[in-house]
Amino acid sequence: MVKQFATPYYYGDPITEAEMIINKTTCFLLAFLSASPLIAQSATNPPVSKVFAVLQKTLETRTSVVGDEFTLTTVNDVVVDKYIVIPKGSRILGRVAGVIAKGKDEPKSVLAIRLDKAVTASGEDIALQAIIAAIAAPPSPLTSDATYEMMHSNEPKMIGSARGTANSGTLSSSSKANSNAAVATAEMKGRMDDRWLLNENSQGAAGYEDILISWHLALPPPLTVFTTKAKTLKLEAGTQMLLRMAEPRVPR
Repeated sequence: MVKQFATPYYYGDPITEAEMIINKTTCFLLAFLSASPLIAQSATNPPVSKVFAVLQKTLETRTSVVGDEFTLTTVNDVVVDKYIVIPKGSRILGRVAGVIAKGKDEPKSVLAIRLDKAVTASGEDIALQAIIAAIAAPPSPLTSDATYEMMHSNEPKMIGSARGTANSGTLSSSSKANSNAAVATAEMKGRMDDRWLLNENSQGAAGYEDILISWHLALPPPLTVFTTKAKTLKLEAGTQMLLRMAEPRVPR
């Protein structure tokens, strides 16, 4: 049985499972991140930005441990006051914040993650307060996808592309190539087949059976919590994601 949780501040410090439940007295800004997308923003509401992204490497409770890093790649620009703050193709870096494997004493599998920052192609870091509002499974497993296989075979060429994926932090060469292939596949198939499954009002986990999404918002940074009754919770590489975030700011 695997059961690991970290506080929002220091990886490795345990918290109780009850603390992973959304706190209804959360500060207004973080609570608004998870508010219904049908609520229009107004002068009295804190500004919220949305961005679509692709998960670059599979995450699952069977193999993940607290502190594991993961990367998303944005597929649209984040614009604030008519200025592109996070360009399309930027990386969003996050960490695993909690893992519970279903077992005799655990009725569910749980994976909690946090999103730390965006990194642009030029290497600029942008701190984030963000959650994952919705996900959609890849239309088919990438390893059996002909487009993915074609992009994967071009890994050496793709690593040095202009999208900035050569600056992949601590990712290994193979992870960088797999990440590029996953993103390129999602983009190409989106153009060819119109198979992007999410929109700005999406909620839940499309294409994933019995996965629920909730948020731990009592203290920043916010956590996104995925839960299932299945033995293993697995988010495939190429999973489409809708992120909601407090409007990011960078010095100009």
